[in-house]
Amino acid sequence: MEEILSGEKSIMEYLEILFLSQRSYEQRIEILEKKYGIMFKEESEMRKMCTFSDAIWEKGINIGREEGQKHGVKIGFNEGIRRSVMNLMKNHVTSNIEEAMDLLGVETSLRPDILKSIQIHE
Repeated sequence: MEEILSGEKSIMEYLEILFLSQRSYEQRIEILEKKYGIMFKEESEMRKMCTFSDAIWEKGINIGREEGQKHGVKIGFNEGIRRSVMNLMKNHVTSNIEEAMDLLGVETSLRPDILKSIQIHE
């Protein structure tokens, strides 16, 4: 805390304290009052800013989760296709990877990723 109070003022630090900081409400108030000379008329002003920053933080977390889920589904889908291709070849339905993907109806756009995955697992 002393490090922040004794350091130079910067707009980026100010915005970080307002919107991104994981510091407590009380610590934020103290820094803004002591370092930046900002006095809040009402406690509700700072509470609103903290609530806004928490909402931004939560939105970022949710976006990250959604992206992670999409990525995980894609990986799982590709892994399922890879296993199906390998099973077709293992059970002598076909000896050709391309033919196996044709039998499974694998989209052309997915084939390079599936081929890479097969090469990695061989």
